[in-house]
Amino acid sequence: ISLVISSFNFLATAQKTVVPIFSLANRESDEGTKVSYGNLIGGVENGKFLDAKTTFGKLKGDEKFSLFEFTIGKKGNFSLGEIKDDSGACPENYYVEPQIETVANLAVGTNADWQIIPRQPKKVSLTDATNKKAVADVLRLRKLPKSPVKIKEAFRVDLDGDGVDEVVLVANHYAEDGNQNAKIGSYSFVMIRKTTGGKTQNQFISGTFYTKTNDYYDGEYRLSEIADLNGDGKMEMIVKTYGYEENWLKVFEIKAGKPSEIKILSYYCGV
Repeated sequence: ISLVISSFNFLATAQKTVVPIFSLANRESDEGTKVSYGNLIGGVENGKFLDAKTTFGKLKGDEKFSLFEFTIGKKGNFSLGEIKDDSGACPENYYVEPQIETVANLAVGTNADWQIIPRQPKKVSLTDATNKKAVADVLRLRKLPKSPVKIKEAFRVDLDGDGVDEVVLVANHYAEDGNQNAKIGSYSFVMIRKTTGGKTQNQFISGTFYTKTNDYYDGEYRLSEIADLNGDGKMEMIVKTYGYEENWLKVFEIKAGKPSEIKILSYYCGV
C-alpha cells in the first residue's frame, strides 16, 4: 500500500506546466546589440520534448523566461511579450519581438527546474593543429581536398555527461564567381571530435559542400547554443543557417555515442 501511495505522490508532484523554449536572434543598432526576435522551437513536459504547435497551445501568455548565452551563462529573467502566430511567410511558426537590451541566444521558461548549462563550454584555439586536421579530413571525405581549412568556432565541453570532453567545430569557407554563385570548394559545416574508450572520432553533424558551382547558397552554418534543453543532464546543440529566402534551425543530441537530430524541435521558414 505504501508503495502505491508513494507512486501517486510522485505523479502528483510531476511537472504540471510545459517549459517553452525560444531560439533568439540579436540585432545591432545605434543603441547597441539587443535581443530583437525569437522563434518558439518547442517545449518540455515531464522530460519529453513537444513540438512548437503543441507547446503554443499549452501556454497562458504570461510566461517568464531565463535568457542564456552558452559562452557566458544565464543573462537574467525577462518577459518576451506577446507570442504571435501571424507570420505571413511562415504561418506555422510562432515568434516574439521583445527588444530586450541584452545579448542572448536562448530563452527557457523560468519554470524549468534543472540547470540549463550544467557544464560551461570553453573556447578552443581556431588554429589548433589537431582540429585543423580533423576539418581537413572531413573535406577530403567530401571530395574537397584542396579547400582551405577555415575554422570559425571551436568549443570544448562534455556534451553527454560521460566525463570526457567533446570538441565542437564550425568550419566555413565561401568563394563566389562573377555571378555571385558558390564556387567549387565552398563549404560550411558543423562537426564534433568525440573520444570514446581512448579513441577519438570525427563525427559530422550538418553542413553543405560544393563540389560544383551552384547558383543557390544554403548559407553559413552557425552554432547558436549548447544547453541541456530537457533536464536529462545531456547538452544539446542548436545549429542555425540562413540561406537564400529561407532559414532553418536544427537541434542535435549525442545518442548512443553519435550526433542525432531531434526533429520535433526543428524550425524552418522559406518562401
